[in-house]
Amino acid sequence: MKKIILSIAIMMLFINSYAQKEATLKDDTLRFPKDKNKGKDIIIFDLYSDIWILKDKPDIISVRTINQGINFYLMINRPISTSNFSIAYGLGISSHNFYSDGMPVLEKINGVPTGKTIFETLGSHYQTTVNYKTNKLNLTYLDLPIELKFKTRDAHNRQLKFSLGFKIGYELSDHTKYVGDDVLEGTTDQITIKKGNIKNINNWNYGVTARVGKGVLNLMAYYSLSKIFNTDGPQMYPISVGISITPY
Repeated sequence: MKKIILSIAIMMLFINSYAQKEATLKDDTLRFPKDKNKGKDIIIFDLYSDIWILKDKPDIISVRTINQGINFYLMINRPISTSNFSIAYGLGISSHNFYSDGMPVLEKINGVPTGKTIFETLGSHYQTTVNYKTNKLNLTYLDLPIELKFKTRDAHNRQLKFSLGFKIGYELSDHTKYVGDDVLEGTTDQITIKKGNIKNINNWNYGVTARVGKGVLNLMAYYSLSKIFNTDGPQMYPISVGISITPY
């Protein structure tokens, strides 16, 4: 939580610094004309669902179809000369969720840990039938995105917009969250269990991004080129598809 708060503070300083810099720009700037920055995408908010690619997934593990996640970015849009192209870069936070009836645990063979992380079903892990409302793995990253953008011209900020980019993220937090029957006491009382510091998760996540739309509403996609776990964990990565809102 402290890492997330610190990241938000860094982003606020980032956008404040940019605003002060823009205030000092002269109207006759040639490379990045001031009027070309009108309607720039300073704030980007993504709502999406992750399609999780999980190699060697145990057949007994059931994965939910909708795995909602969010991105929040503060971006600087820098036009390329007087063309319709621009480069955008900034800072952001992304949050991915993997909903299933399994949980990542350290593998044991004959009671001896192997050092590898695997997914076990809740019933197998707790040795009982489990009724639950929520069971997920959450991953939160501090992202550095960069995009090449193309916009058609429109005086009312209703341009057709296309972008292709890349982002790299550093893991801020990871945890599992279970809401359901009290598996610790063996009752039907509803409890919440959160566990952090999942073993063998990669610190870095990176991949390619794409957006297309008109005005403030766009379609977005993200294809992760990196795996969530290292070689001692399940080989899984997300493909994100959803909508992108750019109010400014």
